[in-house]
Amino acid sequence: MRVFLLLTILFAANNSFCQATGKGCAEKDSTHWANTPLGCLYFNTYKSDSLTANPTLVIVIHGDAPFNKPGYQYRAARLVAEQNNNTIAVGLLRPGYTDPDGNTSGGVRGLTTGDNYTPEVINAIADAITRLKEIYHPGKVILVGHSGGSAITADIIGVKPGLVNAAIIVSCPCNVPDWRTYMGSLQPNVTAWKRPVTSISPNTVADKVNKNTRVTVISGKEDDVCPTRLSVDYYDQLKQYGINAKLIQIDGEKHEILLHNDVFAAIKEMITAKE
Repeated sequence: MRVFLLLTILFAANNSFCQATGKGCAEKDSTHWANTPLGCLYFNTYKSDSLTANPTLVIVIHGDAPFNKPGYQYRAARLVAEQNNNTIAVGLLRPGYTDPDGNTSGGVRGLTTGDNYTPEVINAIADAITRLKEIYHPGKVILVGHSGGSAITADIIGVKPGLVNAAIIVSCPCNVPDWRTYMGSLQPNVTAWKRPVTSISPNTVADKVNKNTRVTVISGKEDDVCPTRLSVDYYDQLKQYGINAKLIQIDGEKHEILLHNDVFAAIKEMITAKE
């Protein structure tokens, strides 16, 4: 895995940060594209068989995906809609990323070294969430993020308090400088880990999370990409600040756990929770 990540990072560097041009969304299908300052962000929507006027909206954000075109956020969203009542689930494609079907969100993908959890990315995804809320008029909004997407999720609840009602944070590099140092120790010849970044680290905005926001932090106990201590430390911070937080550590599991049954159980618990 380490060699593979090294080759991937070098490939990204040689391809000018995998930039994607952001264009307006006027000519695009508004059921799949949300206009943001970084350009159009792509999303797929899945719905329960029956819906009220104010369903629960679940938005799923993928990780950094250094070696592929992420599509697992769509699968997760589809399963959430199938497994729950009165739920609209959206899989969101992060800025600069291209999915397996060739859809590309506006913005810059970055080097996948913790460099794209920036204020610009946070604001763009927050704008997309606002647009989805305008479309679906949800009674409750739950944001679900995996890996780098969980860092963005944790940033959003800190930087944009009250935008969503709840968050599921899975396999999180929640202390970005600590995580980058750890990854740099695994890949000492990759200088990108030592380059300064403008990303927002979730641990620095944990004190800004709205006290009414429910948060579940989930990690695999054997995670060798984002060590579980990063999730535990972030959970401890949230509890210190009086946030209604829950910690789940999954025995024997590593990093790729978004599609784990325990994660779907946590999402269902959040959907059915009384506010």
